Amino acid sequence: MRAEVISVGTELLLGQTVDTNSAYIGTFLAELGVDHTHRQTVGDNFDRLVSALQLALSRADIVITIGGLGPTQDDLTRQAIASALGEELVRDESLVEHLKNEYGRRGLKLVESQFRQADRPASGKPISNSNGTAPGLICTKESKYIIALPGPPRELIPMLEGPVREFLVSLNPGPQLYSRTLRVAGIGEGTLCEILADLMEGTETTLSPYAKTGEVHLRASTKAASQKEADTRLDFVEQEVRSLIGDKLYAIGEESLEEWIVKKLTNRSETVATAESCTGGLLAAAITSAAGASEVLGSSFITYSAEAKHELVGVKPESIAQFGTVSSEVAEELAIGARLRAGVTYGIGITGVAGSEPLDEPPEPKPSGLVYIGISTPTQSQVHTLHYRGSRELIRERAVVAALIELRNVLLAN
Repeated sequence: MRAEVISVGTELLLGQTVDTNSAYIGTFLAELGVDHTHRQTVGDNFDRLVSALQLALSRADIVITIGGLGPTQDDLTRQAIASALGEELVRDESLVEHLKNEYGRRGLKLVESQFRQADRPASGKPISNSNGTAPGLICTKESKYIIALPGPPRELIPMLEGPVREFLVSLNPGPQLYSRTLRVAGIGEGTLCEILADLMEGTETTLSPYAKTGEVHLRASTKAASQKEADTRLDFVEQEVRSLIGDKLYAIGEESLEEWIVKKLTNRSETVATAESCTGGLLAAAITSAAGASEVLGSSFITYSAEAKHELVGVKPESIAQFGTVSSEVAEELAIGARLRAGVTYGIGITGVAGSEPLDEPPEPKPSGLVYIGISTPTQSQVHTLHYRGSRELIRERAVVAALIELRNVLLAN
């Protein structure tokens, strides 16, 4: 079965509201085995909404609308659906009573315009809304289905996961889509795609890359009659990827890089401390976002100024004078100082130029995007030199991910 989603609202077209509902519904339909073939966004205009519905009905079995079910004059979805289906808009007395009870329970005044929410196309059946006043609708005509849902996610999602899911399952849409996310770090998307080219050409199981900041997520997907059948195919793809890229595949599912690191450090009873300049505590924030971080993060030092680098973690003033605050030497001393001052297993130091302009300091100006990451262990220290382009936020974000990847590499090597 094919489905099309129509989002309704001028605020969506103007970019004033981000349409997260459509993304949620896309995932929802895929899980049920419904082919999601098109998506439209329409403003609050009756004629254009009717045209969008007619177009959707011409090429899809199921049309899902989002929004436009409220009581105001620009809430046009019910009326437009009736017009597209060639039906009358009727007032449902059971919904009138529901509105009276709901507004009475809340102690709100019920004005005449609110009763617009009790109107429905003749073929429509209401979907109860436990988190709002506007009911949803399921309309059936000549083997076509229109499902109308309210816009607020707190109202839409319970409807979708409850009665709408039950209704769509009853239609027997076909084999469900099963997916598995393979998380890869330490290898670029282009190189990864070259290595996995043969796997990505598969038809029974697809493998699609999604570039993230500093890492790549691979989505392995297959349609199958059961979870067991799907797991057999997905296990094979996962094993093939592992055989080709080894430990660059760091996690399966929703486990993040920082969660992997916290878990690994916890299992080894090891700890880490950070000394950050250009990232201003973002690395420590990433680590503490993972459950169990309190067991592994010893201390976090924000060493933005030259004075703080010396006073907090012991970077030598002569190193700053000779090499500058953004240098390999200072990054190494930040990492060593963090480890020693905090009494932990590993120290990480980050220094760089995140601003758009070069940093003018001795012995020579440092270009924007230059970042040094130092990592200190009880037996050795290493420094990684990185060059980034982009905004201040992007440079800082990429530096944090790079530091996590380098710490992971150290954990794998030791």
